[in-house]
Amino acid sequence: MGIVVGSALPSLIFALAIFLLENYLPAPFVEDAPVIFYGAAFIGMASNKILSSYILIGVSGLLFTFIYLHTSPYFDGFGGALGTTAALCFLPVYAVKLLLNRK
Repeated sequence: MGIVVGSALPSLIFALAIFLLENYLPAPFVEDAPVIFYGAAFIGMASNKILSSYILIGVSGLLFTFIYLHTSPYFDGFGGALGTTAALCFLPVYAVKLLLNRK
C-alpha cells in the first residue's frame, strides 16, 4: 500500500472507532488517543530497511506516547510538533540498534 496509506488508513479506522464509541469511553482517552495513535503512526512509517524490528518500533511508539502526554501542553499552537516528536522518539531507538549491531 505504501507508507502514507499504510499510516493513514489505520489512523482513520482508529479515529472512526473512537468517534463511534465516544459516549462509552472516558473523555481524556477520546481527546488524546487519536492524536497519540496518529503520531505513533509516523514512527511506523520507518522503512523496514532502517528498522526491521517491530519491537523497536513499538518501543519508539511507547516513548512517543510518554513524551507526548508530558509535553503536549507546552507545544500548543506549534505546527509540526507531532511529527517532530515522533522523529525525536525514533532516533534514540535507532541509535541503540546501530550501537548493538556494531558490537
